[in-house]
Amino acid sequence: MRIYDLPVRSLDAFDSHGVLMDFLPPVADARATSVSVARVSAGGTLGRHPAVRRQAFAVVAGTGEVQVDEDPRVPVGAGTLVVWETGETHQTWATTDLLAVVVETTGDLALGDQFVERDRAAGGSEG
Repeated sequence: MRIYDLPVRSLDAFDSHGVLMDFLPPVADARATSVSVARVSAGGTLGRHPAVRRQAFAVVAGTGEVQVDEDPRVPVGAGTLVVWETGETHQTWATTDLLAVVVETTGDLALGDQFVERDRAAGGSEG
């Protein structure tokens, strides 16, 4: 077993504020995949920017809102997975302190039947 301290830094790119990122090492065999932990303080935002790769944003704790392009904001909370495709302009706001795991990849996400897509307009589940 090896134990490391995660590198942590404040993120202010894209006019973000109240954001600390814990960076995990890239996967050696899949250089186009990275995993980070985002800690967004209540009232903070991960500023508006285009996704450089497909991005899975899994909310672990807290509540907030997300937006893609000029669409309305959508509320998110623990247990929510948001997927942005490469190039989609998006932003995240924290209503309460929000903790999320962020996976950026050029690979495909295996979103099987256990992942039920929500109707963004209604804010609930489809199907």
